[in-house]
Amino acid sequence: MQNLNPEQQAADSLRKLLNDTRIPNAVRSQLAAEYRQLEKLIEKLDNSAVHIVAFGKVSTGKSSLLNALSGTDYFSVSPLHGETKHSQPMDWPTHREQAMVLIDTPGTDELGGEEREQMARDAAQLADVMLFVVDGDVSASELAQLKAISNPHRLVIVVINKADLYPDDELAQLKASVEQKLAGFCHAVVTASAAPRPIKVIKTTADGEEQISERPLSPDIDALKQALWQLLDREGKSLTAINASLFAGQVSDQIADKIVAARSQAADKIIQTYCLAKGVGVAFNPIPVADLLVAAGVDVAMVRQLSKLYGLPMGRAEATRLSATIMAQLALLMGAVWGVNLLSSALKTVSVGLSTSVTAVAQGSLAYYATYLVGQIATHYFKSGYSWGQDGPKKVAQKIVKNLDRDSILLEARSQILALIKNKPDNK
Repeated sequence: MQNLNPEQQAADSLRKLLNDTRIPNAVRSQLAAEYRQLEKLIEKLDNSAVHIVAFGKVSTGKSSLLNALSGTDYFSVSPLHGETKHSQPMDWPTHREQAMVLIDTPGTDELGGEEREQMARDAAQLADVMLFVVDGDVSASELAQLKAISNPHRLVIVVINKADLYPDDELAQLKASVEQKLAGFCHAVVTASAAPRPIKVIKTTADGEEQISERPLSPDIDALKQALWQLLDREGKSLTAINASLFAGQVSDQIADKIVAARSQAADKIIQTYCLAKGVGVAFNPIPVADLLVAAGVDVAMVRQLSKLYGLPMGRAEATRLSATIMAQLALLMGAVWGVNLLSSALKTVSVGLSTSVTAVAQGSLAYYATYLVGQIATHYFKSGYSWGQDGPKKVAQKIVKNLDRDSILLEARSQILALIKNKPDNK
């Protein structure tokens, strides 16, 4: 069997994540941007390309710096703020058989440029080498940005651009200050002049007149090139595989969180539906309070629906046993108050302003509340991998009952049940 190199292994892992049919469509739509990033990463790994991304505030000269590196005018530059509107990639000649891509990004901290700043952050997340471009000392916002997008496997070179604007002694002090502030967040600090100011040349003509002209200067990026080559020689092709794996891990965590959130929302809807069904049924056909505990048909149906949601559907017999276990714990926990005292509480809570069917609505609200408890306890059981854990069902029930706002639930039940009772065709 042929051994895969790190890039191929990482790409295969990303493809499995991208094509995982177990991930709900709702979760995929919520993570559309992350899935597009996965596709870009797979393409990057297939090409074994190191991505070098220029990142920084507006007007620090990121585009000029990449043009100087590539020896082209590929990246758009302008004296106006915010010239780069989107991330621009460009293939760069290989370095010792290592394919490279230069990527320009919109500037950060631009007024009204939140969308472009997010594009820059997205591009930075996929960087193998990031050129963090500044044109002066590092500000607090720049330091915060660098901290937010850094990771131990992303190589960061801080480039103090426009070095030609500083005298040598000031430039040395500036570099020392940047190195001190960014210690631990970057691999090198270099100075550069991507688009140095032309120098003025004064020439005296034969008749004594002075003619002033400008002579352009070549970019000074030698220190940056040297730092880049050293990092690439040392880290090589492992960069792309490591960063791709890290990003894939982040996306996996986000997918897991979204699935948990989606299931929680769906579970809440299931519980609300069955609470209302039981509450309305009891309100329309009042039964003795004690019998509320054994009116479990609705609860069993709810438990079965919740078990399907969490991936291990229960049969009716198994769901009945689980529902009975939960109700037994509630009966033990609330035995002294479940009867007259709890009904009195329900009457007090739900009867304010109610002119008809006070007892019916109170009993319906109590049934709603009981089913709500069953639903919450069953959901905890399913979320815990179909287990009560070390606490056991009694302590789980105690915690859930203690943390719920009973009166708020009863008021919500009263509102929903009363609305349905008033809309009943034979209700006068």
